[in-house]
Amino acid sequence: MELVRFSNKYLAGLYLLFVSANTWLTGCNQGVGPEPLPQYGISGVVKFRNWPPRDSVVDLRLVAFKNFSSQNIIAQLLAGEARFTDSLKPYGAASIHYTLLLSPLQPGNLSYIAVAQRFGASLFADWRAVGVFYRSGDTTHPGSVFVPANAVVPGINIDVDFSNPPPQQF
Repeated sequence: MELVRFSNKYLAGLYLLFVSANTWLTGCNQGVGPEPLPQYGISGVVKFRNWPPRDSVVDLRLVAFKNFSSQNIIAQLLAGEARFTDSLKPYGAASIHYTLLLSPLQPGNLSYIAVAQRFGASLFADWRAVGVFYRSGDTTHPGSVFVPANAVVPGINIDVDFSNPPPQQF
């Protein structure tokens, strides 16, 4: 029987291969890439009453504006001065929980948060506010919210009554 002898050079190479593989397997669980963006935004519950016929709710989204101007909503969205959720579903729900992350908007004050209903075919014209965030029951002025960096502000709840929408201009 012949003894197999390994040189020190071979053992060092094998050791280096083992250490490299172990480091790669245990150290790269997230992959190589940029650091994740900070998570900040708002969350809450949207409560619904008096749903209209299904065909009049083409889309329904929560929208948050840094500086709201009812005259130029589309321009604000296109300029990145507002963020919106995916469609709020399902149709006919009593309530829907949401989280809206604001990145790439900078943390800070949101001046207007609303639920918007698209009721027709026009993506740019057929929208109306059906619910607005108000502070402490004051339904005369929309409530503003300060969003700090690295925080999701909870409790931004909105009531939607499709039969009694809020004013369309403030």
